[in-house]
Amino acid sequence: MDQSLRLSVSPDLVRVTHRRGTAVYHRKLGGLVVLDAAAEQVLDAFGAGAGVGDVVRAAAAQVRADPARCLRLVEQLALRGFLDEGHHPAPPPPNRRVNVVQLVLVNGCNFGCTYCFEGIQGSDLTKTTAAATAKRQPTPVTIGSAPDPAGERVAVDLLDPVYVSEERYRFQRDPHNRTMSPEAAVAYTRRALGVARSEGVGQVMVQFFGGEPLMNKPACLAVLDEIGSGRDEGVAVEYTVVTNGSLITDEIAEAFARHRVGVCVSFDAPKSGARPLKNGRSSEPLVLAGLRRLRVHGNRVAINTALCSSTFDDVDESLVDFAVEMGVGEIGIVLDLDPGFYAEYGGDRIAARLMDLVGYGRRHGVVVTGYWHQIFQLLAGFDVVADRGFKNCSAKGAQFSIEPNGEVFSCKAGSGHFGNIEAGRALLSTPGYEAHAALRYDNPEYCRGCAIEGFCGGLCLGPLEKQHLTIDAVEIPACDTYRTVTEQLIQQYEDIPALLLATSGTGGS
Repeated sequence: MDQSLRLSVSPDLVRVTHRRGTAVYHRKLGGLVVLDAAAEQVLDAFGAGAGVGDVVRAAAAQVRADPARCLRLVEQLALRGFLDEGHHPAPPPPNRRVNVVQLVLVNGCNFGCTYCFEGIQGSDLTKTTAAATAKRQPTPVTIGSAPDPAGERVAVDLLDPVYVSEERYRFQRDPHNRTMSPEAAVAYTRRALGVARSEGVGQVMVQFFGGEPLMNKPACLAVLDEIGSGRDEGVAVEYTVVTNGSLITDEIAEAFARHRVGVCVSFDAPKSGARPLKNGRSSEPLVLAGLRRLRVHGNRVAINTALCSSTFDDVDESLVDFAVEMGVGEIGIVLDLDPGFYAEYGGDRIAARLMDLVGYGRRHGVVVTGYWHQIFQLLAGFDVVADRGFKNCSAKGAQFSIEPNGEVFSCKAGSGHFGNIEAGRALLSTPGYEAHAALRYDNPEYCRGCAIEGFCGGLCLGPLEKQHLTIDAVEIPACDTYRTVTEQLIQQYEDIPALLLATSGTGGS
């Protein structure tokens, strides 16, 4: 390093008190490390501007350290962006890379979950309060083309879906948009992979989604068998499925194991009643049977859990115990899509529940994660978002969500409509796609200077659109929650790399 350089402390530096010193990272680039007091003193010596040589000589004399070691420390601080010459990094140039393809195999489900993003579902809807009933008259509709195990029609509150767009809701309930044929599933996937390949994407995640995607087993198996690893498509393909776990058969489990499909089984807690079958009966026996089949076939399995108003009191350490019992090593906690959840429970209370689960899971060999945890993971690396192409939400410009009729949206929970997959690469030039892609790296004005600005994609797009009629918005209580959770994850994490000056062993410095 040229010792005549004048460097200053970056205005994007974030500090968090840590048991081993001070954890620091760049709010846009990451590079999380722990500094001891002597290393932090060297950092602070640059202030608004100082010469490298002057700081190195002063530090070496003050802590009696080898000047070469002090210089290596300064180099590490500069490489991470903590020190700069006053030229602050610009956002990466816009790109149009599709990294995730979400195939909505069926707009139907055999469950009647009380908090589903489609709206209020379940046979108990008509038992809502008189006031609510007076406001919203639920219209019974049949969900899905596959037989309902209960043989019942399900009441859906048509006036309270997550979707703000009438167009989106029209597609959602279109009788011609219920089930994706196997031929269409393969064709749509090939077309989407071609779009990704045209922009230089080498690896794509294909996610089977619904409704309950395994109500359309033929389409799921067709994609796995026809597309496979993606070798013939010129793109490496990985697969995940989000399922309620009730329709897992030996055939499905074997196919998922053979194609290395990551299986996310939605399950809130052993004592939660928020995920009944359509007839109101408990779904747990079917889910347990599915999990056991997956275990027998050696599948990669994670439990997907919603932490929301209706499950908050149920999601506790028993969930981790359940995962251990079922041989599941990962739990993904999805925080409530309803903005009111964050105001009702508060960031501190939500963070405390998550930290309890993280700590208990760590002690029992279970990873507890989620979009909220990805913020921490991204800032722990360096400039990961630029390489990955998006922050913690792929719906912001990095994803095609394809309906059974071929219409493409930002996400199953979002209203952003890009067109039909038959348009291929032209979808990347539509106003809808470009608006979402603009949020890959950038943030709404409120986020400027936030401690997690470069890593957080904000609340789910669906409720943001519904609440604010735009995707360029924030929910402040949710922001407070994400910041609190991230700070506590940093404080609790013991394996953060260290840059040390006052002790023996450089710890990377």
